[in-house]
Amino acid sequence: MMSPPKAGTLFLFLTLIAGSVSNASAKTSASHDTLGRAQRTLTDAMKANNIRLRVASENMANNKTADYVPKKIEMKAKKDSKTKSTSVAVKSITQDKNQMMKVYDPTHPKADAQGHVNMPKLDPLMTMMDMHQAKLENERAMKSYQMTTDMRQRTLQMMN
Repeated sequence: MMSPPKAGTLFLFLTLIAGSVSNASAKTSASHDTLGRAQRTLTDAMKANNIRLRVASENMANNKTADYVPKKIEMKAKKDSKTKSTSVAVKSITQDKNQMMKVYDPTHPKADAQGHVNMPKLDPLMTMMDMHQAKLENERAMKSYQMTTDMRQRTLQMMN
């Protein structure tokens, strides 16, 4: 059972419903479905955060792996020309060659002639913070998506 929304959140969703109902009575097209646009935007945000979480997890898991090049993720704004809404998407996942360091370990099987091994230079604390932030943003988006779905169902019930 969901807890009741806070006053500011309730006002926001009531505004979305009012816009959706008035738009539904004026025109019935995808570009006027405010709650549907909100759900698509939230879905895009959850997809991008899942990829962000996966990349951070890979970096964390390979933090002590020789010759592993850490990955970095770049986000971009994604504009939908039909609905005129903006969401987020993954622009690219690239290897960050600047995050490499030479470590002296002549006993390592991948050591060069001088005894150096290429190791990832990652800050585990920063990587964990990035993972935690992605998780929290996913949770927020999921709760908003659930609230939007509930508002959509209530709107349909009021119309019947």
